[in-house]
Amino acid sequence: MKRFLIFLLFFLIFTSLSAENTQKYDEKSFDALFKAVSKHYSKEELRKIVEESLQPDELTEKNLAFIYSPLSIRKQAEDHTNYIDKLINDETVKNGVDFFNKYKELFCKTYAETKVEASDIIGILNWESRLGLVTGEQKIIRIFAAQYFFGEKRNDELIKSGEYKKDGAISIEAGRKRVERLKKNAFSNFKALLIQAKEKNFDPLEVKGSWAGAIGFPQFMPASMKFAKDGNGDGKIDLFVMEDAIVSVANYLKLHGYFEKGSVAAFKAYNNDKIYAEGVKKYSDLVKKAGAAVDSCGKQSTN
Repeated sequence: MKRFLIFLLFFLIFTSLSAENTQKYDEKSFDALFKAVSKHYSKEELRKIVEESLQPDELTEKNLAFIYSPLSIRKQAEDHTNYIDKLINDETVKNGVDFFNKYKELFCKTYAETKVEASDIIGILNWESRLGLVTGEQKIIRIFAAQYFFGEKRNDELIKSGEYKKDGAISIEAGRKRVERLKKNAFSNFKALLIQAKEKNFDPLEVKGSWAGAIGFPQFMPASMKFAKDGNGDGKIDLFVMEDAIVSVANYLKLHGYFEKGSVAAFKAYNNDKIYAEGVKKYSDLVKKAGAAVDSCGKQSTN
């Protein structure tokens, strides 16, 4: 009930802002986005997408309320701590072994090509989407558009309303720096989503993902899609296809310090949270010990 009331409060605050969104977004920011995607979109086409992406809806407002809350960082850390019991237990370990056996041939092939342990890939997929069960219903372009065009305005409203005075809130200075980072990341992901939509022929307004804008079974952000790979050989990359998700996670880890710095460092590159990295590592060790080990691949594991 308490969490519902908090979301309701933020929803009421942000709804008043959202009514203005499609009419008063910053032209300088729009021009910067257009410059980044101008090889793929006309100004008129991009403006139509931006205005549609800034239409308010209840789910987006709830998610933005959580993202911009000065209590958000603490809450995310608490959630990761709570996830440990939910995602690391006898049932999930068994599920991980079953998952390995289901895709064993691909895991063996992937290990032969990348030397990334199957248990580490399974650890990421377990934490990110419960092995494909949870991927999110957020229209992700709406999250990126709001963060890019209206982050500062939303944060100013929170300052005025006293949210930064609550126990556990970050400082106003830290909040403003965080908003700058969110805007920068939103620009990167907004741009990547728009370009990919043209290159791969999909509607960027309809792509769904997590509250933060992550996509598919491995929960890649659009800016990380350059690391995605075709895992089933159909010539397409679809992160809602498990074979593609498995190979894409392996490729991401391989290219983010997996061998140079170790698996935990690569997990932190995936999500820069200590509890996340430790949780994935703990699960990976357990599921490997329980049977999800590439040494069962025989000769393939040493090719």
